Amino acid sequence: MEHHVILTLGRSGSNTLRDMLNQSPEVLNFGEVLGEWNLVRKLQRKLPFMPRSDEAFLDRVLYSPGFLRGANGIRSVRKVLAGQGASAKRLRDIRTFGIKDFSLNFARYGLSDYLDRRTDIKVIGLIRENVVDRMISNAMLGATGVVAATDDSGARKRLRIDPARIATLLHEIETENAQLDDMLARLHDGRKYVIRYDELFSDRDSRQRLMDGAFAFLGVAPVQTTERMKKIIRTPISETIENFDDCLAAVKGTPHEALLRAAADAPG
Repeated sequence: MEHHVILTLGRSGSNTLRDMLNQSPEVLNFGEVLGEWNLVRKLQRKLPFMPRSDEAFLDRVLYSPGFLRGANGIRSVRKVLAGQGASAKRLRDIRTFGIKDFSLNFARYGLSDYLDRRTDIKVIGLIRENVVDRMISNAMLGATGVVAATDDSGARKRLRIDPARIATLLHEIETENAQLDDMLARLHDGRKYVIRYDELFSDRDSRQRLMDGAFAFLGVAPVQTTERMKKIIRTPISETIENFDDCLAAVKGTPHEALLRAAADAPG
């Protein structure tokens, strides 16, 4: 059995990437495990027979045949109950098992070098380079610094962001991106396959080309994938952020001003 990890950050399309990888009968990606909100993480914290250390916990998730059987069994039951029995996987067909998680979580739990030392694990890096887009996507979910999110048309959401916080919000995203870049840079080229958000979600041909590359990287046969992502940001941020001019004025004369102006001119 081979192993893989999707290494990324929040609001980068990783749920969609995981879903597309799982459309192969030979791939099973369990999803996130390090965040305290995940059921498997809560069980690890409470059950006495689960590993106590975060490193041992990750090893159990990735390498235990029992965990693999349980994860696939639960997924299969859910697919059958949802009327999607054809999407259930046979254990003997799975060639690579993995998880997806955020570089922030690896760092938070002292696991920044975990992937460096587990040289058998293949890493798919998913990067959303646009700092402003990630900030807005976070804001849509109620991130710190958002004053209000309103729906004024039944479909289009608009935000008010505290101008005093805009520079901090952008800097935090830049720091997160740099941390992810550093973790990926330390890995040998043969162990990683980097996907950029804008390419993955630009058009169908680009998406399939990248997915074919991902399947080849994992050593499985390519399949035609379906992308079911609904884009949150549909308009330029000058329309998405109600008080955009105030936010722009707050970062006037800084590198962040150029980022905001470029995003304002970009299509949604």
